[in-house]
Amino acid sequence: MPEPISLNLETLSPKQSIAAILAGLNEQALERVALDVIREQRRFLENAQTLYEKLSVLEAEAPLGDETEDLRHDYRLALLMMRAHHQVMSAVIDKLGRVPRLPEDETSH
Repeated sequence: MPEPISLNLETLSPKQSIAAILAGLNEQALERVALDVIREQRRFLENAQTLYEKLSVLEAEAPLGDETEDLRHDYRLALLMMRAHHQVMSAVIDKLGRVPRLPEDETSH
């Protein structure tokens, strides 16, 4: 039976908090988490790439303005979220001990 998730994470470092959340998961449950974390990381990456492309076009056309500043803000936030989530993904994969293959990657080749 899996260990209950600790609800008192505030005294732990981010790495310790992630380890506490993952504690007690069997390999199947951990792989399921890893697959979802990888999918989410891909979404963060895709969002950041889309914003970068929009920002590049907008800056070439009109480098100043509120729309450009809003897009820069959104892009910075997307980069922060992607980077922070990368730490989660790395911890989950380290705990699993391998990078699982996503079923959708198997069918796309």
